[in-house]
Amino acid sequence: ACTQIAGTNYLVAVRSSAIAEDGSVASFAGQHDSLLYVDSESLGISLLKVIASGWSFAALKYRCLQGLPLKGVQFAVVVQQMVAAEKSGVGFSMNIAGNMADMLLVAGYGLGEGIVADKVETDTYTVNRQMRLIDTEVAHKTSAVVYSPGIGLAVVPVDETKGHQPTLSEAQVFEVCDYMASAEKLLGTPADIEFSFDADGKLYLLQMRPITTLNRDKIKILDNTNIVESYPGITLPLTYSFVADAYQKVFSGSAGAFMVAPQTIKKYALVFENLLEHFDGRIYYRLDNWYRMLSLVHNSRKSMEAWEQAVGLADGAADKVNFSFRNKFRAGAASAKLIVNYKRGNKRFFKEFTHNYTLLRGYQENLASPAALWAHYEKSTALLFKPWHLTIVNDFIAFKAFGWLQGLIKKYMPEASAGLANDLLCGIGGIDSEETILSVLELKEEVKQNPELVQLFTLPAAETWKVLQQEKHKAFYEKACSYLEKFGDRTLAELKLETKSLRRNPEIFIGMLRNQLLSDTTAAGFRGKQQQIREGAEAAVSQKLKWWQPSAMALNAMLRLARYGLKQRENMRFCRTRGYSAVKDIFLEVGKMMVGEKVIDAQEDVFYLTMQDLKSFCTEGNRDSKAALIAGLKARYEKYGTLTLPDRIMYMDGSVPVFDKNKKKVSPKAGTFQGLAVSKGAVDAEAAVITEPRLDADVRGKILVSKMTDPGWVFLMAQAAGMVCEKGSLLSHTAIVGRELGIPVVVGVAGATSIFKNGDYLHLDGDAGTVAFKPKAV
Repeated sequence: ACTQIAGTNYLVAVRSSAIAEDGSVASFAGQHDSLLYVDSESLGISLLKVIASGWSFAALKYRCLQGLPLKGVQFAVVVQQMVAAEKSGVGFSMNIAGNMADMLLVAGYGLGEGIVADKVETDTYTVNRQMRLIDTEVAHKTSAVVYSPGIGLAVVPVDETKGHQPTLSEAQVFEVCDYMASAEKLLGTPADIEFSFDADGKLYLLQMRPITTLNRDKIKILDNTNIVESYPGITLPLTYSFVADAYQKVFSGSAGAFMVAPQTIKKYALVFENLLEHFDGRIYYRLDNWYRMLSLVHNSRKSMEAWEQAVGLADGAADKVNFSFRNKFRAGAASAKLIVNYKRGNKRFFKEFTHNYTLLRGYQENLASPAALWAHYEKSTALLFKPWHLTIVNDFIAFKAFGWLQGLIKKYMPEASAGLANDLLCGIGGIDSEETILSVLELKEEVKQNPELVQLFTLPAAETWKVLQQEKHKAFYEKACSYLEKFGDRTLAELKLETKSLRRNPEIFIGMLRNQLLSDTTAAGFRGKQQQIREGAEAAVSQKLKWWQPSAMALNAMLRLARYGLKQRENMRFCRTRGYSAVKDIFLEVGKMMVGEKVIDAQEDVFYLTMQDLKSFCTEGNRDSKAALIAGLKARYEKYGTLTLPDRIMYMDGSVPVFDKNKKKVSPKAGTFQGLAVSKGAVDAEAAVITEPRLDADVRGKILVSKMTDPGWVFLMAQAAGMVCEKGSLLSHTAIVGRELGIPVVVGVAGATSIFKNGDYLHLDGDAGTVAFKPKAV
């Protein structure tokens, strides 16, 4: 057989393969013999030597330590043709020494024996598997293990120039990673592989086995998908502690709405209490706990996958979740009940929110003492959050309806573009995100028509606001105040309590409105684009499906449900914004009281504390100074701000990865980058890369490139020619607002803010979901 495979003068590797070897518990790494460059004369004795190594003292001792039996040991031998390796390495599909969401490779020159036996220097490659970013640590390589006829294995010097270069090219790193992902899928568990490249650059996978020492039940999975829209960048402790408490209350209540038994909710208490994690100042989902929670309310993998798609979750784990028949039946019954009462529940939500929000904002009547203010906070927020499970129900049905709509389009109109479902949702009307920007555009038009107001807006923002309060500007001032009362909580990063609102800081509103004056966008143009997109999509449907056909009736019924659900989703989220802003005002009042008691130095310092700190001050009379604590936290959070963290972090308790340096990100200047098309159209324009957004940023006529957006980005998007986003999904704010504005939008472009720079000329294709560098026309 060896002659048939490797020729007459063959050289092979004789490798051990015991039954217990390379398992998920015991690897037997280095305990059994493997012999290299074995020829026909020594093949027989080599086979016996390898088999005998299964009963060596070291192997038997290892068995004892691992609790494996010493009797009945079964042993096999693998014979492989030798690879003339120019470079070799070892790869782990999960980096157990750092962020387990990354892949880890080490590689050096020569045979793999030099790498696994630590005989040669190696480079280390950490690969973010979601964004495909490589962090390379290049060693000075002086040695390689090679085979010389008549001599055997020998350590030889490496050329000095080559020794300073990375062993593997970027393409080779990704090639190994792709095969490693396949090995992981084949094994059904994280994989450990050995590989080599020959002189022609051909990759050989020599071995794969499960990674040992992993307890998957104890792995924490952090992911910022979707939530980074609400809490971008650094988020201070008070916001996190408030949000974590809110999530626990809302989602445990939602589980009850899905007919999960109270005793089960109690059993899963730690899951509901830990749906979020604060890591180096950023808020992440505890994704492992989300899957545990969602397995209670979803009834199938397909349903779970629809949720993953809706929130834009890459590399999901729906296929690993088990759904019991009992859970499937209960979840199905609960879903049917919720759908029947769906619209009635939404009406109830908005009615109760209006009442409870008014109650929450009435905190001024409880400023007599910290205890009275805190009692008001607890009572009013309990009422505010009580019906909040209805927003989760709405999201659940909206996601399902959108997925069903896509399915019907694919079934009855297979030739239709992938963006047809998006276009049909354009111009729903009555969405707060839309009304916010329309109101601004109307105010802008009024300013433009009044030369005196135009001149007034050239003054500093604070002075402009002061002059607007004069009697001669009363009409416009009242309209501005009306806007701030209704929409003044809508701004960038609006759900972070430390973010200043326009309502409390009107000079920010003035600066934003001044910036809008430089744009040609009008309310009429805004509505015209919406109407054009929607009518075009509806015409495409009517040409293919006649209204009286059952297929058309089914599609239109699902379209109505999707439009209704998505409209309510956006408006419910604006209710959350308003509620959070009222809470912010209460916490600032607590901060004011703390300043008066010399507990903190400045009112805004309250955001560096936690809910427990505030409660202790208000209800327990704790007046200990927090000045030193806050000073330390400010220094720590300043350091956090210098770090670049990945979108996904995985680790086991006691082994938290440390991010003390930035990744070396690939920044090519050519090529086409694929994302997800969410708003149609195409445009060529300069890039405006925004990582620290400001309402007065100059993005006029440019392609706005960002990591993510939140609803407050609507003010910037209204001036942009198009948008590229690293994060997002078909139902994200970026997608919805982009469709409403009629600008091309592509989301899910990994590493976009690193790849593209300010001033790069780009071609953005919102139909194909691509963005590419383009030479600028002269």
